[in-house]
Amino acid sequence: MNTKIQEIIEDLHAAENKCQQFEKQYGLLSEYFFDAYSGGWLDDDGNLDFAEWAGYYKSKLDRLRRYRALMFKESPAIRNLNQMHIHETVT
Repeated sequence: MNTKIQEIIEDLHAAENKCQQFEKQYGLLSEYFFDAYSGGWLDDDGNLDFAEWAGYYKSKLDRLRRYRALMFKESPAIRNLNQMHIHETVT
């Protein structure tokens, strides 16, 4: 796999893990948190977690964007998927 793509995947997983920690702590999915945070609807009272969480979520979105761009532009992985035959066994 392309080294750049692998790095993006690793960054993506790291950002996702941090977002999941905040989601568990605050009981809110990152997508909804970020909408509220960006819209100024949260009273954060200087809560540094919120700025950190927003940063990780933005990083996650950025990495997803980069991943998609690279996968469809440079990666042979997509072409290889078309050549793979996956057989599902039914019991």
